[in-house]
Amino acid sequence: MINFEHRLAKLKDRRQGTKERVNLELLNKGRNINEAMDYRTQEVYESLAYSAGVKYAVGAMAAVATDSTRVSIETGERVANTLCDLLNTRDIPTTSQLQGSVPLDIHIEGHSDVDVLIVMSNTLMYETPSVGSYFPATDPRTIQDQLKDLRESSEEALTSRYHASEVGCNNNMSIELISPSLPRKVDVVPSCWYDDLDYQRSGLKSDRGVYVYHKGDHQIVGNFPFKHIKKVDDKDKLYNGNLKRVVRLLKNVVADLPDAKKLIVKKLTSFDLTSIGYHMDENLNVSTYLPLALVEITRIYLMKLILDIPYRDQLMVPDNTRKVFNSADKVTALSTLFLEVDELAKAIHREITNSKEEYQ
Repeated sequence: MINFEHRLAKLKDRRQGTKERVNLELLNKGRNINEAMDYRTQEVYESLAYSAGVKYAVGAMAAVATDSTRVSIETGERVANTLCDLLNTRDIPTTSQLQGSVPLDIHIEGHSDVDVLIVMSNTLMYETPSVGSYFPATDPRTIQDQLKDLRESSEEALTSRYHASEVGCNNNMSIELISPSLPRKVDVVPSCWYDDLDYQRSGLKSDRGVYVYHKGDHQIVGNFPFKHIKKVDDKDKLYNGNLKRVVRLLKNVVADLPDAKKLIVKKLTSFDLTSIGYHMDENLNVSTYLPLALVEITRIYLMKLILDIPYRDQLMVPDNTRKVFNSADKVTALSTLFLEVDELAKAIHREITNSKEEYQ
């Protein structure tokens, strides 16, 4: 049986931080408070005159508070601007862009990591034969070597600037920055632009790709983060916010799994979970006044993914760079995720009907 009161407490901690953390932050700002009190803001889902299960489902689908998201964005931009200035002094001109869950507003934690692309300004890759005008490269080094230099210079600059912080340089694709002076963890991703023919024709940011440096392999990996953002945003608007509600629901379900199950389901990344919601299409056409219907619809769709193998195997991520289920581990993760959503739907049904009756 699902303990919804326990899940509500975990949901609250994810979205706003623990009571102790929030009270400590207030004390550090000079507030004279009683630490036995909970000074966190009460959110809409908490005030609903319904059972704990309903509150959990509605809360799991809700966006993190706007002010918290604003702090995340400002923190990412602050780090990016600092790093770009430091790199400029080393004659490495760069620009920055946010990517990932925060700008899409599908993050589930008030203290979520912020992903920042640091993009070389004087070197890019482009598809040939090109339809635009590009100047010959002035740097004779391979793009891998140039991005390696950007990566190493970024590591050195961050370590020097944030000397009292944790600067994690072991990840292949990003540099992790955790600083007492920053309210959020920031992941810095060294990269360069990639202009394919679509971008060369349109000039739209949403069509522009990037190549990210893979430290361990000394290779570059391409993707289209802004195309992903635009396509998810567009479809979410088409279905009145229901796409992002489903993605947040799935991410919260994963976050609340026991460690053993979470280890399995984590094979489905945040990007994969977003892709699953993206392909629900007309199934998302549900009234915003019936949010619980999304739990059942998600359950049914996950079952379809398990049973309809040809359909599942042809699904692509929104930016069309790879298949969603591109490994056997992800199929196994899907089965475990379905069982959890299935149990959630049944538990909410029992709670609402005050009955032990099951449904199929």
